[in-house]
Amino acid sequence: MPRLLALFLLLLPALAQSALSPIRNHPLALQAQALLHAASKALEAQASPLALNVQGNYARLGYECTPPSLCQSLPATGGSLTLALVLTPFPFGDVQDSLERARIAYRRAELGYRKVLTALQTQAVAAYGRYQLALLGEKVAQKGVELAQAALEAARKRQANPKELREAELALKEAENRLLEAQRNVELARKGAEGLVDLTKPLPEIPPPQGTTPLSLEEARLSLEEARIAHMSALRTLFPEVKASYLLYPSGNDTLALSLSSRTLQPTLAYTRQDPAQRPTSLPGGGSYRTLEEMRLSFSLTLSPGLFAALEAAEAQVRGAEEALKAAERQARLQEETLNNSLKTLRTSLELARLRLEAQERTLAETKKRLELGLESPLALLQAELSLAQAELALAQAESDLRTKWMELYQFYGELLPEVTP
Repeated sequence: MPRLLALFLLLLPALAQSALSPIRNHPLALQAQALLHAASKALEAQASPLALNVQGNYARLGYECTPPSLCQSLPATGGSLTLALVLTPFPFGDVQDSLERARIAYRRAELGYRKVLTALQTQAVAAYGRYQLALLGEKVAQKGVELAQAALEAARKRQANPKELREAELALKEAENRLLEAQRNVELARKGAEGLVDLTKPLPEIPPPQGTTPLSLEEARLSLEEARIAHMSALRTLFPEVKASYLLYPSGNDTLALSLSSRTLQPTLAYTRQDPAQRPTSLPGGGSYRTLEEMRLSFSLTLSPGLFAALEAAEAQVRGAEEALKAAERQARLQEETLNNSLKTLRTSLELARLRLEAQERTLAETKKRLELGLESPLALLQAELSLAQAELALAQAESDLRTKWMELYQFYGELLPEVTP
């Protein structure tokens, strides 16, 4: 018993596979997944609360001294090493813009991933339907061949005239050609479904979509958010930038610095080690001094016609994105109504196809009874079986059309089937 249980657990992932499972390993799905992962890592990088910066420099020094012997006491090389820690306690200004752009990029990658998967699942369901229809088409063609063969045999038995025999032979040839074409269609449908759907498993039930926000609207909203971020960035360039810093000099070799900029509000802690050490400043009357601490405050403002033109361009982009969102909303409403109307029409066609199939089933049953009573010929039975197969094909076509339209609605909303959801 434990061995059977272990075997069942081993086979459980395989049993859980559905007909739509191949979509997850499709190259386009893997590409979209990789892009989504890259966008996720880019967002993670932008959201990092700290960053470490290391800078170093090295210099060879040359002098001209009076007297020349003084050069021997001067250092031949110089260098420094700076370690800076940049903190981001909260996103602000340029940092906030970069973070929001990374979030929008991740959202776009997520929408792209959903768009690819919904397109693939639509193609998979359509490919599965084409294969089933091709099989039924082959069945109908086979019935047509059987009917044509029976008609030719009946014509020969009753010694029909040459014209009728030629027509019966031609009808058989045409039926055989239709069968060959149907067999080729089955093979083409099988190849078309490779990598999309597993034809050996039944297609899962497709429930109606939940009807969330259409993908086109979400993309238009992201474009508007991006335009607003660009507008705020252009507006911020017109304001002055203020930088404050506090420097502490414990020795001639060491410097500790704390700085802050109004553009980002990111405090930066830095330590610098330099060699040779900074010498005290000598005074003309004798004596010297060395700076122990320093407080700096700087102000920077740049004004140019280009900056104002950039601001106007950003405002125009915002207006354009707002109008694009309105157009997307109207287009989405129209497309949604069109899809729903098509669904109603397809439901009506499906009901009619079911009624025709029921009628053909009753006709076949009546023909069998009449054949038993000697009131019908075997040829009439074959004709009834062919009509039933054609009704089954028509019903399968109506069901496939309805499923395909359902999947178009899934694609419109960007919704994924449970079997496709990663």
